[in-house]
Amino acid sequence: MEPAVRKPEVSFHSQRNMPSKQQRVPSKLKATPKDELHDLLCVGFGPASLAIAIALHDALDPCLNKSAPAPGSQPKVCFVERQKQFAWHSGMLVPGSRMQISFIKDLATLRDPRSSFTFLNYLHQKDRLIHFTNLGTFLPARLEFEDYMRWCAQQFSDVVSYGEEVVDVMPGKTDPTSSVVDFFTVRSRNVETGEITARRARKVVTALGGSAKMPPGLPQDPRIMHSSKYCTNLPHLLKNPNEPYNIAVLGSGQSAAEIFHDLQKRYPNSKTTLIMRDSAMRPSDDSPL
Repeated sequence: MEPAVRKPEVSFHSQRNMPSKQQRVPSKLKATPKDELHDLLCVGFGPASLAIAIALHDALDPCLNKSAPAPGSQPKVCFVERQKQFAWHSGMLVPGSRMQISFIKDLATLRDPRSSFTFLNYLHQKDRLIHFTNLGTFLPARLEFEDYMRWCAQQFSDVVSYGEEVVDVMPGKTDPTSSVVDFFTVRSRNVETGEITARRARKVVTALGGSAKMPPGLPQDPRIMHSSKYCTNLPHLLKNPNEPYNIAVLGSGQSAAEIFHDLQKRYPNSKTTLIMRDSAMRPSDDSPL
């Protein structure tokens, strides 16, 4: 009798291009003409603004909110995003890297686990719920969590203006003699055409995200890059995977460790050196926050 052979777990990488179930959750947020006064305008459409969109959607769902307004009385909202499509730390989606927080801290579960935008419902829609459960972890792959957020963002494409960079936000008054600001005028520029668009909104939320910070003293050189650009810029800079490059990684945190490990597989003939200020690498942050 032949010994039993355990089948390998089906990973996210092997399933990401497979057909899935109905993935569209009809959004209860509807597009508003640009010349109308908006109730809310969010500058940026990353995880923070996406969570706002989901919370607004759930507040309009009578199945989740007994006091939901009647159909046709939805708030007039708009999200303006500089990137041409939704992306979350695209330069740091290192293969094999995992989230540092539980999937329960997704975009909806802790607020209302009945929401259609929980990570578990995403797995169900992608036919991955059983496979993820069999992994025995609360920490999804970073690539999969980014795919979850992109799946959520796709449901709100009608209220997001991609490829527009906000250039200024100016207060406005209905009564020029009053000191009360009644609305704001938000001007954005199309990143391709340069066309300027103006929208008015009663409330404005800015969710711009973080920006890369390089250590002082480093020269401005395309061969020196921040870790946030690792996956997007490095393949264009080091094009030959068999070339014996000399590569240095500065840092002792999780990003440095993941990049150092990935470089060994990506460029096996290279000499990679990890340079750190501390005497040892810091452990991954697994605190509740």
